[in-house]
Amino acid sequence: MRAAVRSPLILSLFLPLAFSAVAAQPPLDPLETLSRINRNYNTLKDACQEPDTGAARGLYYCSGVTLRMVNDGPFNPWDYSPYAIKIGATSYSWIRKDLSTRILIHPAGFILRNPTDAAALQLPVKEQGFTCIYAFDGGTGPERKWYGCGFFDSREPPRAAQGTMNNKNAALAYGTCAEAGVTTAEQWTNKYTGLMKGPIQYGQCSWNAEKPSDWNAMIRVHESRVNTTNKDPFAFSAQVNEFMLKNASSTNDGSENMKYIDAFIYNVNSTQNFATRGDQAPPKPENGLNSARNFQKKLQAQGYSVPVLRLDFTKPPEQRFSYVAADQAIDLTAAGNGQTTPAPVPRYIASANWVERHDPGTGKNEWTLNVTPTAQGKAIQASDQEALYKELFALRGADSQWRDNEKSAGSMRQQLSCLVQNYPGKTEWNLEPFRPVVTPQEAAKAGCNPLPVKAPQYIASADWVKRYDPGTRQDEWTLSVVPTAAGRALLNEQIDALYQQLFALRGADGNWRDNEKSVGSMRQQLNCVLVNYRAKTPWNLEPFRPALSDNETRSAGCNPVSR
Repeated sequence: MRAAVRSPLILSLFLPLAFSAVAAQPPLDPLETLSRINRNYNTLKDACQEPDTGAARGLYYCSGVTLRMVNDGPFNPWDYSPYAIKIGATSYSWIRKDLSTRILIHPAGFILRNPTDAAALQLPVKEQGFTCIYAFDGGTGPERKWYGCGFFDSREPPRAAQGTMNNKNAALAYGTCAEAGVTTAEQWTNKYTGLMKGPIQYGQCSWNAEKPSDWNAMIRVHESRVNTTNKDPFAFSAQVNEFMLKNASSTNDGSENMKYIDAFIYNVNSTQNFATRGDQAPPKPENGLNSARNFQKKLQAQGYSVPVLRLDFTKPPEQRFSYVAADQAIDLTAAGNGQTTPAPVPRYIASANWVERHDPGTGKNEWTLNVTPTAQGKAIQASDQEALYKELFALRGADSQWRDNEKSAGSMRQQLSCLVQNYPGKTEWNLEPFRPVVTPQEAAKAGCNPLPVKAPQYIASADWVKRYDPGTRQDEWTLSVVPTAAGRALLNEQIDALYQQLFALRGADGNWRDNEKSVGSMRQQLNCVLVNYRAKTPWNLEPFRPALSDNETRSAGCNPVSR
């Protein structure tokens, strides 16, 4: 899947020169937008047609929700990332009631208005650009030609089995499943087992974006894999599929897509960013609401006003998306004929300022948010903590001191609650994002200042070495790992803790990220040496090696070679 991280050097290319004085597109009532998106999510329709020609289109055309999750940063969310430019296409996902998707790659993003809705609303209709969809993340990159839809072999894919289509997007739509002789979910399942034949993420074929039968097969495939495996962490039903759209230009400017954006969204239950191909930095937790608000302001500056919606996979399907006036960063009252409520004016917090100071518990400088409530804030602190916290978050939640340091989600909220419950007389509250979430009893015992529990260190060093490999007959990157005594003494079943520390140290390195073509290979090699060669120094792990079965890896001395 594509990356959404851009270099700050391109900031000046994307920021608007000035706020638009005239709306480029009339705003829609946010509550009507919400109702329409929820209806699309719950509409199980498999016969979409172009309204003027009657030509058949893919399921995305009239049902489900097409979305792109993206990082916030010094760029516009609708722009093409450098990696997407290499591919010539950008990755989206498609979700619907009959898919079990509940994991997204970023906390925030935007929804593309589906063509059927756009035509009914007499707004611009995106008729072209839709190429293919994968049942799971396809590891798309330059290796997959035809705008990310080809086989993972860097070659132009064949077209003999595509058949004839007569819709407006027929020239672009493509799928390798037909070329591989895969037309049903059963054939796909038999062909892509994820075991001896290699990881599904890179091996799977793509489904044609304009064939309804391909979409139905994709859904059945996606739902057939309920559980994940170490070998295929991206190929199970909770994960997203990958829907490819051809870029409208060869530059980073994705402004062509602005007029198709229906809403911005954020996942209320996640701050997690997953590592994606092409990322230039390791992922960090991100507050989705702050990102969605920033997206909303950037789009309004270009003359388009759309709402921020909440996406909650724990709610019933009919309530999957919701609209909250307080989430909005812009005033949408005009769009709703005065029936919606603008974001509230701050009234509970007099001041909230960051101070960097030495913390005796961690032994280093930490960020502290020094909060002074107003008299009204002081009066409501016990009766309406939620309103108090929301205002504080609206003021400072987007700050890097909070966003980048609250490693334990909900920590700042818990500290505020602890102070209100145990120190109601305080007129200043000091909240530190680095503190962990603990039980209320533990928080009170620590004076509302609990300290993180230090995890044992399992890795003494991990360094990259390039050396000749007799199996491939060329120089390859080797990660030379020296474990600590604690790491060497770990139980076999504690491999996850060891791997997580190693990945945190070196997983973002290009040597690992760009060379581990077989997903799970490094983890499997680490598991193999821990089980079979734990006394060895150092442990040598090579990203280029394939992920095979435990028995095969052990038989190869933990250094398997591709067949």
